[in-house]
Amino acid sequence: MKELNEMIRALEQAQEWIILAHEKPDGDTLGCGSALFLQGATMGKKCSWLGPDPFPRVYGFLPFSEKYVTADTLEGMTGSGGMAVIVADTSNPARTVGGLPEAGERVVVINIDHHGDNSRFGSFNWIDEQSSSVGLMIYELFLSARWEISREMTDPFFTAIATDTGFFRFPSTDERTLRTAADLVARGAEPSRVFREVYENRSLAGLHLWGTGLSRATLHLDGRVCATFLTREDFSGIGVAREDTEDLVNALLSVRGVLAALLFQEDEGCCRVSIRTRDPLNARDMAALWGGGGHERASGCRIEDTPERSLKAFLSRLEELDEIGLSGN
Repeated sequence: MKELNEMIRALEQAQEWIILAHEKPDGDTLGCGSALFLQGATMGKKCSWLGPDPFPRVYGFLPFSEKYVTADTLEGMTGSGGMAVIVADTSNPARTVGGLPEAGERVVVINIDHHGDNSRFGSFNWIDEQSSSVGLMIYELFLSARWEISREMTDPFFTAIATDTGFFRFPSTDERTLRTAADLVARGAEPSRVFREVYENRSLAGLHLWGTGLSRATLHLDGRVCATFLTREDFSGIGVAREDTEDLVNALLSVRGVLAALLFQEDEGCCRVSIRTRDPLNARDMAALWGGGGHERASGCRIEDTPERSLKAFLSRLEELDEIGLSGN
């Protein structure tokens, strides 16, 4: 509680807030950013909101989404004092904009996260692996700080919590989560609007992309792993973006008997791997085999190869390792 109070004091004393989203931004990091920008504006702070990847179209309903800027680095932005850099839902500096300043007196780095493998890179590090979302944590920060939670803030907070829990269907959904969601609805959040904007706002081309991914889905390791892949060619010329694959990996996990779902997406010079698991498999352990990380049920990593070869190498490694629980030994 003492460190939380000190973090709140640092935020209130800072004249400028720089809010950072992680790569391939999702509803949690963006909902947090929107709520923080609203609060900073209310307090008269100079606010900036940045991330390494573009803002997904489906989250464009969030307040101040138009202020978001895609950037590679913070260099040149953090030379003055009285500044707080707020990093939400980001386990390590490599997952966000480059040039993150070292924790020091001139620039305060606020690291708020719920990933168990967080590298604790901030001046303040509030890490709660038991929290279903970072949106939930920042909502609790607002309550502790006695900052007014306006009607305009409720949808950003609800978006952060709802999307990171799969609209309350993931195992991370607990009493704390549902009580907070109920409180947000009482304050004016609209669950139906959030669901419609995020999940019922797809393009026909996006559905066709899903069809491509689902048509390639295959079962492995006695039906316990379901995997698919998308190449760069799948995205070209049909008007789709990376954001159109959101939730595709969870569809693979819906196959009967599957304990682990894998989605391989070709990117610039590498392949991004999304991993989802059911108990007792640990997605973070799987991602760690390739230098990645995340949560026990949702993690990711990168492999420097094509999607097809990455998939083959990944499965081969799983077969060899007893501790992952899939070798059958």
